[in-house]
Amino acid sequence: MILTSNMTKIRIINYLSSLLLTFAVWVLFALPAYAQEAITISVSPTLYDMAAEPGQVWNSSIKVVNVNAFDLTVYADVVNFLPQGEGGDGRFVPIDENDRTGATIAEWFTISREAIVIPREQTVEVPFTVSVPADAGPGGHYAAILIGTRPLAGEPGQSKLQTAQVITSLFFARIAGEINEAGLIREFSTTESILSQPEATFSLRFQNQGNVHLRPQGEIKILNMWGEERGLVPINQFSNFGNVLPQSIRELQFTWRGEWSIADIGRYTAIATLAYGTDERQFASAETTFWLLPLNLLFWIVVGLVVFVTLMSWLIRLYVRRMLSLAGVRIEDYQQVQNRAQARSVKLQAPVQAGILDLSNRMQNTTSWQDRIKTMFSFVFAYRLFFLGLLLSAGFLAMVGWYASNALVNHRPYEVTYFDSTPTEGLQKTSEEIIYEQLNAANPDTKEPQSDLPKVAVVNRSGVAGLGARARLLLEANGYQVVSLEADFTEPQKRTVIVVDFNKYETIVPLSSILGNALVSARASVDETAPITIFVGEDFAQVSTEGGSR
Repeated sequence: MILTSNMTKIRIINYLSSLLLTFAVWVLFALPAYAQEAITISVSPTLYDMAAEPGQVWNSSIKVVNVNAFDLTVYADVVNFLPQGEGGDGRFVPIDENDRTGATIAEWFTISREAIVIPREQTVEVPFTVSVPADAGPGGHYAAILIGTRPLAGEPGQSKLQTAQVITSLFFARIAGEINEAGLIREFSTTESILSQPEATFSLRFQNQGNVHLRPQGEIKILNMWGEERGLVPINQFSNFGNVLPQSIRELQFTWRGEWSIADIGRYTAIATLAYGTDERQFASAETTFWLLPLNLLFWIVVGLVVFVTLMSWLIRLYVRRMLSLAGVRIEDYQQVQNRAQARSVKLQAPVQAGILDLSNRMQNTTSWQDRIKTMFSFVFAYRLFFLGLLLSAGFLAMVGWYASNALVNHRPYEVTYFDSTPTEGLQKTSEEIIYEQLNAANPDTKEPQSDLPKVAVVNRSGVAGLGARARLLLEANGYQVVSLEADFTEPQKRTVIVVDFNKYETIVPLSSILGNALVSARASVDETAPITIFVGEDFAQVSTEGGSR
């Protein structure tokens, strides 16, 4: 009994010891890691791009924002910035204190390395000075201003490798002199040349051959085999980044996913056009091709065409036989050269005329509408092969017309995903969002959304590219926040419809008026992100034309 009691006490002590040990490990390792992850700091601006003369002194400052609920101590330092790889990444090269020659841009900086205390939820400006040497080399010079929770270098006797959270502001300087702006598209290709779905991954490698950074801007246009646009990818049009440093290559990757249509099967061409240069605008272009060939579908299309051609050929031969029979020419005689002259006098429409005469004779013997219907059915059955040929011909012409009308549509919705380097996660944009950015950049009119207005989602169902983008501009100009914008042209609709949560119904009257008295449909909703969805119809084109969107 005593032995059992002692064993129980030993188990309890071991259990408590394990708990204490686990707690200690958590305090020593997990808690600091958690605290480190909870720190949030940001800087503004994230990129300085300046032009300077040798001997010039430039003063500025960087804003450091502490959004945490506690005071934060940070340290500032400057390092040189060099390109690394083709993904737009770079490497930081600290100043070598034993080899200060003044040749690197980081040595031109004067900035405080002392601890900077930022009160909670406040911003502090850190001043710095850039003194360009009189003998500074012309072209591009690149640095990075580092703001971290630990100093870049430790105290004497301490390791320089310390756990810290660091944010960066890049500094690009263009020093006047013999500037050489030269670049080219080294490669533009797709990962696969034959696709079963309208989804392609592109890679564009731009090489900077000059001595100053370049920011190539332009677009990649994707066309189907009839020359109609199926995708437009803006490159560096709405961003200050995307620079290519001197003597380096930067790879831009993106995926394109178009709307599926059997009419778009075939050869596609992607054309990249880029402009670059500050002193003199220069251009570079390249193109690549790929095929959209769903093999399973193509197999059945070929089978259908073979069956159609075979059947139509047989029906045409039957028609010719009938035509010759009405002319009194036997098919065996027609095959002889001496009788073909007689066959030339045969009229092509003779079988049709004979059929009409036969129908007229049959109708003369009918006295009631029931008899006429029976006579028509018996007539169609008697000439069933002829009518089958007409139906097949009409169906074929209808398919050709449908194919032409769909293949020549000048726009279909698509999605583009941008990648800076390895395609793991990227920035995804719809065709409507791209059009919206272009319209907004051409005529910016930013307005803060009103907090008392509900959030809105916009879906373009008009079948007209860009109407959803114009609707978003109109809504934002009236204080609404648009949380999503996309297009759906599968079933184009005439009227604009506002689908609203029952609880938000009272807010629809002014919104409907803004959109040209759009229709309203109330429903129960559980989507808190966007209690209102606007399906843009063709009628909104009139509202946009009248200048409501701007």
